[in-house]
Amino acid sequence: MKVVIARTAGFCKGVRDAIEITMNAIQHREKGEDICTFGPLIHNRQVLTMLGKKGVVDENQIERCAGKKVVIRAHGIPPYSRQQLHQQGATLLDATCKRVARVHAAIKRHARRGYYTIIVGDADHAEVIGLLGYTENRGAVINRPEQIEELPSHWDNVLLVAQTTQNEEVFREVEETFLKKYPNGIVKNTICDSTQERQAEVRQLCSKVQAMVIVGGLHSGNTLRLAEVARDCAIPTFHVETESDLDTQVMARYSRVGVSAGASTPNWIIRDVIEFLEAITPGAGTKFRWKHILERLAYGNFYIALATALLAQIAEALTDFDGSAAFSLMAAGYAFAMHSLNIYLDQDSIELNDPGKAAFYRKWRPVFMFSSALSVSAALILAYGIGLPNFLLMLLLILLGLLYGVKLFIPAGWEKFPVKLKDIPTSKTFFVPMAWAAVCALPYIAGGYDSSRVLYAGWVIFLLSLVRTTMRDFLAIQGDRLVGKETLVVLAGEKRTALFTVGVLVVLVITALCGPLAGISTDFSWFLIAPALIYGLFLIIGSKRRLREDPLYDVLVEIVLVVAGLSAMVWNLTH
Repeated sequence: MKVVIARTAGFCKGVRDAIEITMNAIQHREKGEDICTFGPLIHNRQVLTMLGKKGVVDENQIERCAGKKVVIRAHGIPPYSRQQLHQQGATLLDATCKRVARVHAAIKRHARRGYYTIIVGDADHAEVIGLLGYTENRGAVINRPEQIEELPSHWDNVLLVAQTTQNEEVFREVEETFLKKYPNGIVKNTICDSTQERQAEVRQLCSKVQAMVIVGGLHSGNTLRLAEVARDCAIPTFHVETESDLDTQVMARYSRVGVSAGASTPNWIIRDVIEFLEAITPGAGTKFRWKHILERLAYGNFYIALATALLAQIAEALTDFDGSAAFSLMAAGYAFAMHSLNIYLDQDSIELNDPGKAAFYRKWRPVFMFSSALSVSAALILAYGIGLPNFLLMLLLILLGLLYGVKLFIPAGWEKFPVKLKDIPTSKTFFVPMAWAAVCALPYIAGGYDSSRVLYAGWVIFLLSLVRTTMRDFLAIQGDRLVGKETLVVLAGEKRTALFTVGVLVVLVITALCGPLAGISTDFSWFLIAPALIYGLFLIIGSKRRLREDPLYDVLVEIVLVVAGLSAMVWNLTH
């Protein structure tokens, strides 16, 4: 089955901002401080469950918010609710979507001038309830053009606004009827740009596919609108929360299906739906899922171990020193063990980025633990075989790797500082490349090797690994945001991180060009310009495609290093 994915599918800015405000509150929570949200923060059960695990409860009664730090939901609340929360001694953190806040301001401004406000939306939706609160009891909610005729004709000053997730075509029909009845009325199309873009894209997709799948909460307003837009295009439409809601035999009737999603739908849910659909053979049912095999290899850290082993080959090719298969096995054992063990210290973000992956790790935990212990032992034995200094350095690298997710002793008065190495901002982005560079250069630390060549090889491997790690951080951005992990992409944002990555690629290319010219590297250095250019291409593709979380994309990122390493192996055998 051919699946056409909407570019606009997934979290909108308002949802991301609400999550970040809440996670920031959790990170800086004072001892004994209670945090809650007033109403569900967003319409997504997985995110709300995650917040619940972190002690952030969803309160619907103002009295239960007394004395707590209260996060105002993305949909906003009425002003009287805000006043009552203050009276209860609550400290408010406003996560109201900025688009919704602008509608609040417009209604409030016109209400002070005596205007009546007509809101096009769902009367029982949290956002609309909040909007009504600013009308000074001069508001009405409608959702069909004919309801305009039921409103009083004597209203002179009338303002028409919309719920930010309203159907664009419905609003236009209401606007037309509104202006006929109230020719002097003021119309403000307050539908969010993101909502308009999603709806417009769904209309475009409907002309290119045989059926549409809309992914999101069954009670999510903006998701319901997307499904409504698709049905209005007279195309079979399936509104689902997860891939389990789809029937294989029903979907096998179609050979080309479009997929879009609501603004509070995590990318991993969208990705699972897409993968489910792609595995269907039209007219036959489910086919062999070769992507599933690639995904499981990625889950098992196979590509990480292989890439690190081959990075050791790159170090040998760059330095022209005599290497050994033991060097590659040592690097692979270290990388496999450290990544596998730290998986179990990072379950929260994995659960949110890919629950299937988290379930895989829970199921195979004993196997991962046993194989990691064997890998660590093998790495130490191989390092000792090279020399005592190499053994001691490997031991240090292993200890640092094990301490990465362990709570450290913090002296009194220093509680605001990170208590784990992984809590240091951007640690995930930079520590992995540093460790990989160190373990690949480790065999040449002692023994009279040219230090300039060793440093050059370590620098090149660091740059290659840094690009690879940064690009994989893009894949995990949602889960990292939700658990408060400050990777570079979370801390600096996607655009700035993309520019940073481009800068690293430029430095890598310049380094690769200059190494042989400076006499501190072999000509193999020039071959590394190719993976730099390929990573640049992936960066461009990833920026245009919302679903970089596809496991296949993850595999391709790793395979670039694998191919570069295989090239180095061939170079070592022939030179």
